[in-house]
Amino acid sequence: MVLKILKISMIGAGSFVFGETVITDILTFPALRKDTLICLEDIDPERLDIMFRYIKKIIEDNPQELKDVKIEKTLNQKKAIEDAKYIVNAIQVGWLDVMKYDFEIPLKYGVTQCVGDTLGPGGVFRFLRTVPALNSIMEDIQNVGYNTGKNGDTPLFLNYTNPMAMNTWYCNTLLPDSTIGLCHGVQGTADMLRRAVGINWEDFSFLCAGINHMAWFLETWYRKDQNSSWEDAYPRIKKELTENPKFYDFVKLRLDMMNACGYFMTESSGHLSEYLPYYRKRKDLLEKYKGISSFYSDLKHGSYFDLCVQLEGQTEKRYKRRLDKPKLDIKKGENKPSTEYGSHIINAIETNQPFRFNGNVINKEGSLITNLPKGCCVEVPVFADSHGLHPQGGIELPTICQALCLSNIMVQKAAVEGALELNKEKIYHAVLLDPNTASVCSPQEIRDMVDEMFEKEAKWIPQF
Repeated sequence: MVLKILKISMIGAGSFVFGETVITDILTFPALRKDTLICLEDIDPERLDIMFRYIKKIIEDNPQELKDVKIEKTLNQKKAIEDAKYIVNAIQVGWLDVMKYDFEIPLKYGVTQCVGDTLGPGGVFRFLRTVPALNSIMEDIQNVGYNTGKNGDTPLFLNYTNPMAMNTWYCNTLLPDSTIGLCHGVQGTADMLRRAVGINWEDFSFLCAGINHMAWFLETWYRKDQNSSWEDAYPRIKKELTENPKFYDFVKLRLDMMNACGYFMTESSGHLSEYLPYYRKRKDLLEKYKGISSFYSDLKHGSYFDLCVQLEGQTEKRYKRRLDKPKLDIKKGENKPSTEYGSHIINAIETNQPFRFNGNVINKEGSLITNLPKGCCVEVPVFADSHGLHPQGGIELPTICQALCLSNIMVQKAAVEGALELNKEKIYHAVLLDPNTASVCSPQEIRDMVDEMFEKEAKWIPQF
């Protein structure tokens, strides 16, 4: 009798953020330890080898729990995707050599960015660099993925790579219903709000919807204990975030937007400042709303790039030190997964134990968020079970939240269309529509900036 092997592959497994977290999360679920093959793929052989040896050591150090789990590594993407039922994506194309242009060139034109991975010139060109890889992955999924050409289940592509909305929108255009976009903004922010109220998870509830990196906590509820009635948590949240220095210094800008809009939003102050026309256009505003010296709140131009430069090489050393330890537990002393959604979704589909999360999906017929465009990428509550993914719909955003999301969606739409059509003019339009860029640049300045970025980054965007 031939055993049915569950193959889970990770593209970009050398990612020291998601590689370890998602794979070790998978190993904590009993249902995912039975006749399971974990395949790690990356184009960087050294980083791939470190991650492979690290996960292999965990498997070998926990023989009783993980005796039916096999692991392999490959530099061949097609081999990794072949017969894989789940493909996790954590790639980043180009790294520091090209990322520097995402910050250097816009700064010449007065455009500052803290993170530069989601919208604006940095986000758009990061997307364009990722497109050739996404094309290749979608092609391999169609040709050699699990159950290819047969009726029934098809591979699920779990995308962690930013810019989340553009990447997820693009992949689902190439291969409808293939891709779910996963981010930790919703659960991370929800945890902060829960801690602000000072209650346990079982006594906190919320409804969050919008687009990736701009999803709104439309409702927040809490109860004192399981015998109490649910109450609106917003009054307590606002009071705590405003008056408690532990929270306030991290959320000054986010709090300002909540006071303006009435709803708290998912992303850090550094991220959020880039998606709006209000903050980054003047130094006095950046100074006024900056928080403590942190990547998430200091608002400094290039903060994310500086962090990447600072950490370059350090992570590899940390993993090598771990490999010298006598024993590695499945999860650093506690056999439970993190709050990253990927492993929970896979477990829910394999076991039919429903799991609720916020995911990035296509707004089919405008049915999920009814006042956002048909076919755009939205972030809404989703349930996973053995029948697949079930996004929750019929959500209408408040007008102010709708309008701010629309300002970002039109950038994404122009960028995705430009990538599909190989149309440089639409890429220029995408950056032209960016709220932060538009707050400081004329149309001609934006055109000059985009032309310069195309020239400097040509090596990484050969499709143009």
